[in-house]
Amino acid sequence: MGKFVLKDTFFQKAKQEGYRARSAYKLKEIQNRFHILKKGDKVLDLGCSPGSFLQVIADIVGQEGKIIGIDILPLTPLPYKNVITVMCDIRETDIKELMHIRSLQRFDVVTCDISPNLSGISEVDNKNIGELYQAVQKVVSEGLREGGHFVIKSFFSDTFKGISIELKKIFMRVSVFKPMASRSASSEIYLICMNKKKPADSQRR
Repeated sequence: MGKFVLKDTFFQKAKQEGYRARSAYKLKEIQNRFHILKKGDKVLDLGCSPGSFLQVIADIVGQEGKIIGIDILPLTPLPYKNVITVMCDIRETDIKELMHIRSLQRFDVVTCDISPNLSGISEVDNKNIGELYQAVQKVVSEGLREGGHFVIKSFFSDTFKGISIELKKIFMRVSVFKPMASRSASSEIYLICMNKKKPADSQRR
């Protein structure tokens, strides 16, 4: 019974406060705990539809910030002048070209709330999660500045440990966090990755 009350609480709260989805409160919890976003940041949001993460990010970074949202799904425009959305598949996106077009050197923060289509078949799901992660990791490698932060939704699966270990090689600190706004029955968690390290080849010079 409690699970449905939790769902109704955040669903209704999102409607009342003008957010497009309950996931807005997940990012709010992450921000309150880890302070990943600040005024003026340049932020890339992967899997941005329906736009609730973009709403929260825009309120925090303000007009001094710049936000680009990417999703394979269409998104109804948001009333923010500093939010740009691009409809494309991140697995086929040239992030360097996108940054060049938008006159950006690097992003300060990358957020990713993408949910892969889960079939319930372990082998298939692990493959899909792994492929999605590799595409996201490439974007982070090329687009996130040194010292920048990264937030990615993940799921407890056979691939989780490997992803966590790999992220710890890239970032100074990696924390596992499950927001209260996540459904208690869901296996979703978030990996909060703080302070991107210098590339290994730069450290050897």
